[in-house]
Amino acid sequence: MLPYFIANFTALAFFHIAFRQKLSTAACYLLIFFSSIPLIVIAGLKFRKVGTDTGSYVFFYNHIISFTDAFDMASEHGEIGYWLLNSLGHQISDNYFALFTLTAIIITACYMYALKQFNLKTLSLFTLLFIGPYYFQLNGNRQAISIAIFAISTIFIIKEQPIKYIISILVGFLFHKSMIICLPIYFIFRGQIKPRKIALILLGFFIFIVFFQSFINVASGVDSRYSSYGDARSESGGVVVSLFNIILLAWFFIVRIINRQYLANRTYDVLLSLYLLGALVSIISMVLSVDPSGFLRLSVYFIQLNMFLLPLSVMSFKDNQTRHVIVFAAILLMMAYFYMTTSTFSNLTPYRFNPILGL
Repeated sequence: MLPYFIANFTALAFFHIAFRQKLSTAACYLLIFFSSIPLIVIAGLKFRKVGTDTGSYVFFYNHIISFTDAFDMASEHGEIGYWLLNSLGHQISDNYFALFTLTAIIITACYMYALKQFNLKTLSLFTLLFIGPYYFQLNGNRQAISIAIFAISTIFIIKEQPIKYIISILVGFLFHKSMIICLPIYFIFRGQIKPRKIALILLGFFIFIVFFQSFINVASGVDSRYSSYGDARSESGGVVVSLFNIILLAWFFIVRIINRQYLANRTYDVLLSLYLLGALVSIISMVLSVDPSGFLRLSVYFIQLNMFLLPLSVMSFKDNQTRHVIVFAAILLMMAYFYMTTSTFSNLTPYRFNPILGL
């Protein structure tokens, strides 16, 4: 676990200085770059056995060498962006660190851009690293790129910029087909977020539960990989993660009611409504006991918005003593959650560096 904590706190230190001090634009960007380095290193220079799915990505990387190979793979499976990234990696090195480093650069750049658009930047980065999906790339490399791109797409929803939103979704689709489910979301959340829209979301949720297997059958017709999303398990899939997501949703909603004068705005309402979608996916995963490594991953597109919602909700308490207590408690809980999930799930520990480093 130590490499993760060192990377996280080193990144946070540089990031905090970048926005806490009155620096020139060039100095600020330089510190953001320094903040990104430990995160890119930990994600890009991992050993092939770190992450349950890493071995399959290494397998494909070893077989997709030329750009012709990439187009051949895309003609069968789609997702041309990711396969081209494999070929591009071979222009750097035939060792798989090149692929993971390239994806880490893309993912980190997307998140740094998204974080820069919001206030409370350091607490947002802390949330992203400790309970957000930054390290999701250690396991779901392809989808992690699309998820990071959707963090930027969210900004286009809030600012009501449909063309930019559609372009961002299509770019994400080049890396993972699941991104296409986000395409109609802009039109759902256009304008004010009224109770009627929330009611429609809940209605859609119940319809989805009733016809869940039918939706899975349609998705598997597009790509056979999605057929496993409906596989049942004897225990509820991802119960710990799902319950955590639901508890956070309750917190965000309650705080909006308590501090309505500060949080009753379009930004918070859009983020909260999108987070609701992710929580509903978590509930479906629990109720139907489906494989958490498949269907539950769809929730990450929306659950990642806790990196904005948590800081906004915490800082809405204007009494300094109350706010400091909540911030301290939130930091401890996030660190405990990070330790528990990282050390338990997805073969992320013990962390080992790529043997190419000779460590």
